[in-house]
Amino acid sequence: MIIDADGHFFETEEIFGRYMEPDLRNYRPRLLSDEDGHNFWVVDGQTSYKRPTIKGAGAPGTAAPPGKKIQAARRASPGSQTLTNIKERLDDLDKEGIDLQYLYPSFLLHINSLADGILAMGICRAYNIWLAEACLKVPDRLKGIGVVSLQNPHGAAKELSRIKDLGMAAVMINGTAGSKRLDHPDHDPFFAEADRLNMPIPVHFSLQFPVVDKLFEHHFPNRVLAGIFPIMAGLTSVLCSGLLDRFEKIKFAFLEGGINWVPAHIERMDDHFENPRYGARDLISHPPSKYLKTGRIFFGCEGNEPFLPRIIGDFGEDLFMYSSDYPHADRTEGTAGYLKSRNDISTIVRQKLLADNAQRFYGV
Repeated sequence: MIIDADGHFFETEEIFGRYMEPDLRNYRPRLLSDEDGHNFWVVDGQTSYKRPTIKGAGAPGTAAPPGKKIQAARRASPGSQTLTNIKERLDDLDKEGIDLQYLYPSFLLHINSLADGILAMGICRAYNIWLAEACLKVPDRLKGIGVVSLQNPHGAAKELSRIKDLGMAAVMINGTAGSKRLDHPDHDPFFAEADRLNMPIPVHFSLQFPVVDKLFEHHFPNRVLAGIFPIMAGLTSVLCSGLLDRFEKIKFAFLEGGINWVPAHIERMDDHFENPRYGARDLISHPPSKYLKTGRIFFGCEGNEPFLPRIIGDFGEDLFMYSSDYPHADRTEGTAGYLKSRNDISTIVRQKLLADNAQRFYGV
């Protein structure tokens, strides 16, 4: 069995027009087009990232600089990309050799950039209902991941019970909420409820990161930094703040950042913990790396990452889950098959990466 711990689809206007509550519906996300044919989302007058128009030629939804179009890794039909044709999505999964896929958003990856927490949670509620209903059509192949906005932590906490009742497998957040770190006291109601419900929390890639996402004028360096910094900030918040000690059941996964950065970041955390001048013991009682041995920290990895065997050797094979990023344009096609055939990773370890670790994280 092969489990994709991080798949995606592209939201449509129908989700929000159909499912947002009447008092918020006039403020729902709308998909507009510019003169070059690029689609972009507008929410309450704010313009989100642009995306290429869906033409069956690939994956819209990843951030694109104005005036530029993204070429897809492989062709995917509009119905598969938007999940409006389940058969087409299943056909694509069969081609990739994926038996079960956990589904994350594209537009809503950046929901925490919306400062209006009430509106943000209204958008999330509509999305969660739509995705749960879509996945119920083939529950053995597709599993939905709920989304909340920590700009409204009490609303996010309230939504968790409904996400669980909808049969969704976990709840996604970003590595920061606006300018606030994950371990900020304002977020405690959300984490307390997630802990009570034993709800896994994936921390996913997002391009919205304070200061960094606007540091460079060109899209390329912004993409390089703003994509990885939120995940690094999220991991730092989780491992260096005592959050895992205050909430003893929550499991976290850090997705779509690759894993090559993990050893250097963990080493730096441990080094700073041992230096008394930084006062780390005011927050935690042991090196951050010790949390990696608790079974509560996971990372998404693609099957073709060159340093994967070495990192597994350093940290063990129980932390990493295969993630395809399908159907986003910056993914690599066929990574499940590549990982399955790698001869520098043992059969037992491949099984853990392709299925077992995801089963432990999501509680399959």
